Amino acid sequence: MSVSVSQRLFIFFPTLFCFCLPFGASVLPVIVILWLVVSFFNSDLRNIREGIKNKGFKWSVLFFIITCLSAVLSTDTAEAMMAIEIKFSFIIMPYLLFCFSWPVHVLRRLVISFVSGCFFACILLLARATYFAFNGHPEYFFYSSFSDFIHASYFAMYLVLAITFVLVLYPKWFNMQKNILYSSYFFVLVFIITVFLCSSKLGIISLFICLPLILLYKFADKINFRSVSFSLLVLVASLFTMSKIFPTPFNRMRTMLSVSNGQIDRASSESTTVRLLIWEQSVGIIKNNLWMGVGVGDANNKLYQAYQKNGLTGAYEHKLNAHNQYLQTGVGIGLIGLIILFMLTFWQLIKAIKRRNFIAVIFALLIVLNFFVESMLQTAAGVLFFTFFYCFFNIVNQRQLEVDAV
Repeated sequence: MSVSVSQRLFIFFPTLFCFCLPFGASVLPVIVILWLVVSFFNSDLRNIREGIKNKGFKWSVLFFIITCLSAVLSTDTAEAMMAIEIKFSFIIMPYLLFCFSWPVHVLRRLVISFVSGCFFACILLLARATYFAFNGHPEYFFYSSFSDFIHASYFAMYLVLAITFVLVLYPKWFNMQKNILYSSYFFVLVFIITVFLCSSKLGIISLFICLPLILLYKFADKINFRSVSFSLLVLVASLFTMSKIFPTPFNRMRTMLSVSNGQIDRASSESTTVRLLIWEQSVGIIKNNLWMGVGVGDANNKLYQAYQKNGLTGAYEHKLNAHNQYLQTGVGIGLIGLIILFMLTFWQLIKAIKRRNFIAVIFALLIVLNFFVESMLQTAAGVLFFTFFYCFFNIVNQRQLEVDAV
């Protein structure tokens, strides 16, 4: 059976999207638009009707509609329009993924493309950092100076999901292709090193939460006192070695642990300290605008006013958002938007647990963790990653992905 050009392009653009995702958002909107245009030549009314019935589709589109209504009520038109533009993925991705028939082999290809994109992004960043280090700038090996494509926390989150894909799916897909399988383990090593170089506190915490879960999932039937003792010994040795090789991320972790609620400098701009101060102001704004919020276009301006009024000079000077997506949504859209966001995230986590979809559990866990410390949906890199994989894990389960080799 021949495949038309439009059908080939409809598969090509999401594959390219997944590969480019770790490289940042500059080219991604163009790819999504081209994917959307091609979709009109491949649409089927019956599939669209079935897709619209999906609960995941309904919650996502509802969140976009509430955002649009909140934007209309905002006084800052420019910020309101930007909020709508960024959140447009909440309606485009559900349409593209829920309203079309996706063969499992194509979905596997998207996973491989995403993992490959993460690997090449790591290699480019490592090469870039090495170049700068040889020219007297070793700081390019750490944190925002290292993660040049997207925010270090987001990139670390991408890599933890890529590690999960490789360790869970690749042994089943490439069990007869040992060269590819062994290469994938090298990918994992590069990903782990890169997470440390990103020096994101949440990225490292996510890695140490998810990696043991992955190993537990894979080797649950082999767990005994001896294996646990050996694993703990390897973990301690690895941490000690990593702390000597990469001291910067461990110093950042110590800074986080040293924060005391009673000794917070309100002029500070240090990330952990300032989050505690910002969250306090965010909760206050939500209490005063509980049901509808202050409007997505005015949310940041209200936060800035609160910072200035209460002496948070560091947060005010750097024009920081809520650094918590739940609080950011509560400030902008109110309780209604917050409930929808909880359904999009915690519902996804509960659903994945019930279906024993381990990879989807890891994804949902990563999203919840990052939503608690970052306003992920205020950036294209965060929105595109969330909406794509939210829809992806709603149209395919792990068992389907595991069946047969690639």
